[in-house]
Amino acid sequence: MHNEMKEIIIKTEKQFTKLNDLIEDFIKNKKGIGLVNVFTLHTTCAVKIIEGETLLLADINNFLDTLIPKNGNYMHDKIEIRDVPVNERINAHAHLRQLFLPTSEVIPVENGKLILGKWQSVYLVELDPIRDRKVILSYIG
Repeated sequence: MHNEMKEIIIKTEKQFTKLNDLIEDFIKNKKGIGLVNVFTLHTTCAVKIIEGETLLLADINNFLDTLIPKNGNYMHDKIEIRDVPVNERINAHAHLRQLFLPTSEVIPVENGKLILGKWQSVYLVELDPIRDRKVILSYIG
């Protein structure tokens, strides 16, 4: 088994960052058949295999906004009654949205190439405003 940590820079509040190139660079010298796992170390972003069509990504954002609005009345956002610094992030919506999305995906690999369907791509789905993220890539062959 081989692990590697990668840092990803997120530039917008709700961003879908395609990870295929990052993953393929990690597995490029792997021979035979194996699996690669992509795992995020965060509770306000996710890793998901989806189609990367622009309007579908907008639909996903709109769906999440409708299902779990940013300005909801969430206990986690009541900083004044929590034992946290006063500059703590107001991000309950991001934690709640992440409940519906995975923190990792496992993808089959053959001879250094991801085995994905025609329209499938692996994305880091950002659910909280601008911040750097880390993912761990693990290969088992």
